[in-house]
Amino acid sequence: MALPSALRGTVAALAAAASLVGLSATAGATAQSGSGTINDPWQPTRAAHISCQSATLFANYSPTEGHRDPIATLYQGNYIGVRYITSNGYSADVFWHGTSQWGFLLRSCFTLN
Repeated sequence: MALPSALRGTVAALAAAASLVGLSATAGATAQSGSGTINDPWQPTRAAHISCQSATLFANYSPTEGHRDPIATLYQGNYIGVRYITSNGYSADVFWHGTSQWGFLLRSCFTLN
């Protein structure tokens, strides 16, 4: 089905305007990457699920103090998103879809899908 002439003119005008400012109608979005740190700021989440019978989601984590400030308990089979795993491999920054909360979780208590 052909576009009506008025619409064809509008589409042509938009395409011409976009080309003047360097936009391309076919330009795709690039994938975001990074480790989630200040120097490498973004890592999309990877799908995972809780593999321990229960696991505590903590508000804070540091390599020297460990996990602090529990905020929720997750159970085996709960689905989460993993943003990054700490450099020591002990903890991970995760998003729990059940309550839309970010927190830290023991690395040994989840499996990447």
